Amino acid sequence: MSEILKYVIIGNGIAGLSAAEEIRKRDEKGTITMVTSENILTYYRVKLSHYIGTAFDDKQMLVHDEKWYQDRNIDVILNQIAEEIKVKENRIRLDNGTELTYDRLLLANGSRPFVPPVNGRYKGGIFALRTIKDLKYMQQYFSICNDITIIGGGLLGLEAAWAIKSSGKNVNVIEFFPYLLPKQLDEPLSAKLLQKLEGKGLNFYLGSAVEEITGDTEADGIKMKDGSEFKTDAVIFSSGVRSSLDLVQDTGIAFDIGVKVNKYLRTNIDNIYAAGDIAEVDGVVLGLWSTAMAQGKAAGQNMAGDLVEYKLAQPFTMLTIAGINVFSAGNIQEYDMTLEHTEEKKEHYYKIYLTNHKITGGILMGDTSHAPKFKKAINDNINVEQLMEKGMGCWEIINSF
Repeated sequence: MSEILKYVIIGNGIAGLSAAEEIRKRDEKGTITMVTSENILTYYRVKLSHYIGTAFDDKQMLVHDEKWYQDRNIDVILNQIAEEIKVKENRIRLDNGTELTYDRLLLANGSRPFVPPVNGRYKGGIFALRTIKDLKYMQQYFSICNDITIIGGGLLGLEAAWAIKSSGKNVNVIEFFPYLLPKQLDEPLSAKLLQKLEGKGLNFYLGSAVEEITGDTEADGIKMKDGSEFKTDAVIFSSGVRSSLDLVQDTGIAFDIGVKVNKYLRTNIDNIYAAGDIAEVDGVVLGLWSTAMAQGKAAGQNMAGDLVEYKLAQPFTMLTIAGINVFSAGNIQEYDMTLEHTEEKKEHYYKIYLTNHKITGGILMGDTSHAPKFKKAINDNINVEQLMEKGMGCWEIINSF
């Protein structure tokens, strides 16, 4: 009689869910228990910013309904915090005193928002969006606000800004970097995006930093480091995330910026794995939905007995804001040369980034229909030297993929 394994997953984000699904595909008898501090099944966290200005039902956000878990015999413990990992005993302790034993454990408890040390950051009306609970509280507060400020001009910050603007509010965006989306766009393409968004009524402060959020007990304004000030009724920090590492302190599980894992997503403890925003792979924590899903799948496969190597894929992002489509993939900061194609009348922009004649990055703005080709070309590190020698430019090379 084969051993019935106990799998425990801390966290029910997309990494944890993907792992549970892969485990069940390979092990029909083992028990799978997911533990989450939230009161809801796995949902599309990436959609949170889209719903800031819109009424929604929790069910709209779910990846799978309750029946999906029941059909796969996956047990989910909601509203419970994993407080301690007893590595030598193969146990975790929950905040209600319950202890769970495991044969194999996955750390998929994600990350928390990073709030920079700005004066006044603990006043009322100041938020960071990470959970549905955050979203609902934010929506309630914003119902009495007219002016709202986003600190951070990255992907999620812009999505939040447009969602709030669409609900009829006046929105300011403050970005420390000299241009928007510095991880996804170069300066010329960012300038085009900025022009479009300003035309839609968003207010931007680029290359700027906040000195203080003013107000007695609640936010009522922003004071910038250059001395300028403006009114605001609420503030959202969208300044990135940090891995949630409190649980691994003093456990013997190795960590730095995240929990360190090898190519099989295994930690330095043989029966403990990590995936998603908490996992540090080759010194990197990406904090992306697509990365968390891929890592969760690989970790689940390996927990169930496979030996699957996880390779850090080139990051990619898709953004649709104010009717403008943007796709970015790979490394757009380090390159030897670029190839460009522009259709000004349609406002379509295509850009390929090359290193040693290999495609290492790409941006599409306006027309993102070629995104799948771009992703594959970048991940495959396609060499276009011969195509360039034939006189082919950006557009011809894109259509040759």
